[in-house]
Amino acid sequence: MDTDTARERLLSMQRDLQATIDDLTARLESGSTPDAAEGGQDTGDLGAHEQQAMENEGLLEGARRRLDSVADALKRIEAGTYGLSVVSGEPIPAERLEAYPDAATLVTERL
Repeated sequence: MDTDTARERLLSMQRDLQATIDDLTARLESGSTPDAAEGGQDTGDLGAHEQQAMENEGLLEGARRRLDSVADALKRIEAGTYGLSVVSGEPIPAERLEAYPDAATLVTERL
């Protein structure tokens, strides 16, 4: 994938992830869940709301990690190292970059 295409995809991912983070943060700060207005105050409802809050926290953490990964990929584009593994320096296959534009390593490598 050429760097111009990669940059556009990464910037789009960055916008989408930030919107997701903003939405999840607002939900967690307000204590609301998508179905909070429908629920009552019995134990089952409270448990469901607590479960939803925990799921939102997990989603938020995942979105933040992915946003960091996207930011790192954009930095690699600027540095001229995009598409090369940060571990070995070997080229990352085009298919992997197509599927995961923020990929930093080969499939067989770990950070």
